[in-house]
Amino acid sequence: MTMSNYLFFKISIRLLALLLAISLFVFSWSVLQNNRNIEVVTPEDIQKHFEKSVSWLEANYSSVENTANPILWWMIKQAAITSNNETLNEIYFKYKTDHLDNNPPNLSTPMFNQYFRPKLPDISVFSKLYDYQTFFFYALSCDENFAVEPLIRKQFMPSFCSLHFLRQSCTTHQVMGLRFMQRNQCGYDEVVNRTISKLKEILISELTWDFRVGDIYIQRVLMMLDLSVYSEVKPIWIKNILSAQNGDGGWDDLDPIIYLGNDYFLGYSTQLFTIKKMKSDFHSTAQAIWLLSMLVEETKKHP
Repeated sequence: MTMSNYLFFKISIRLLALLLAISLFVFSWSVLQNNRNIEVVTPEDIQKHFEKSVSWLEANYSSVENTANPILWWMIKQAAITSNNETLNEIYFKYKTDHLDNNPPNLSTPMFNQYFRPKLPDISVFSKLYDYQTFFFYALSCDENFAVEPLIRKQFMPSFCSLHFLRQSCTTHQVMGLRFMQRNQCGYDEVVNRTISKLKEILISELTWDFRVGDIYIQRVLMMLDLSVYSEVKPIWIKNILSAQNGDGGWDDLDPIIYLGNDYFLGYSTQLFTIKKMKSDFHSTAQAIWLLSMLVEETKKHP
């Protein structure tokens, strides 16, 4: 190795070590900030953010009403029931009238009609779906023929997401499916309760270490509230979500780091890093609306 090559190698190693040290410092500082102690957010403050989010939905209804993801509208329904907010009730009633009442029932109908139980087709029909989507359809139908399928049975287990560690929403989706099983009384109560208890601890760990305030962060706190474990949700996590609300009242999957100009940001997202504009989306906002509707009630009960 020549002297010039040796010096280049030595400088490269030092730069790499410096980069790693800086990265470790930023990560450690971000985790500490994400878990610091703060005062509990007041119900009045949460209510203001909630009303602002409902205004976003009202203003953007025409652009989101045809969203091909019925669970988001189910979340709006849940928020309307929890909050009894007049505007939200009117929005959901319009959606129900325009998109549910005049259409024949389908596999998602149990989200909106608890007495409807569809008969599921052969599981091969769902081969192009994600595992959790097939699990949702089982949990909505409680079809016993599906309950014995390996694809369904393995999602009863708390270790399921260890096989899908690159899918950051795996744990939250598994909890949603198990909660649908509970809501629809599919049975297997002991197994479901035991798995949910273990997944709750995983959610807490994910919220502790993953400081990126985006769609999945909102979803994790949402599932904690749906599991009725508000007492284990840190006030800073709630504050982070409220602070991430965009000026128009919605949320998106972008936790900005640096402004790049022309409305573009470098920021964290579900895909780790991204460069894009801040633009509220229905997926993040629907989850936040349901979350805030529950938070208002919980903070009233636990001031």
